[in-house]
Amino acid sequence: MAFQIDKNGNISIIQGDSGLITIRGLNPNKNFTVYFAIQDQNRNPIGEELSVESNNNDYVVFRLTGSYTDLLRVRKDEPFAIYYYGLKICEENNQREDTLRIGSDEIGNLNTITVYPKKVEGD
Repeated sequence: MAFQIDKNGNISIIQGDSGLITIRGLNPNKNFTVYFAIQDQNRNPIGEELSVESNNNDYVVFRLTGSYTDLLRVRKDEPFAIYYYGLKICEENNQREDTLRIGSDEIGNLNTITVYPKKVEGD
């Protein structure tokens, strides 16, 4: 399944699967550091915050490993769990920081990660 991402930036995954998240629309005339972080419903961070340099590209790619998404737990009595993620871009020399909102211009809207339980362990 890897990851499914809808037009509003909401992600669906199976716990323990790996996949790529591509963020497009960056200004290629600037080099940004882009940060990605996941939180639970109580705003507790899950795993490490990830970062990647844009290197003057108009996109960046985050590679989420199986061990990283394995941190997203689904209770045995529930069919799925909802987590939230955020993105921030920072210009070189900390000239500007901007939290990105994908699929909505409303500042309070949250992008979700819907996690379905692991079906098989594998390696």
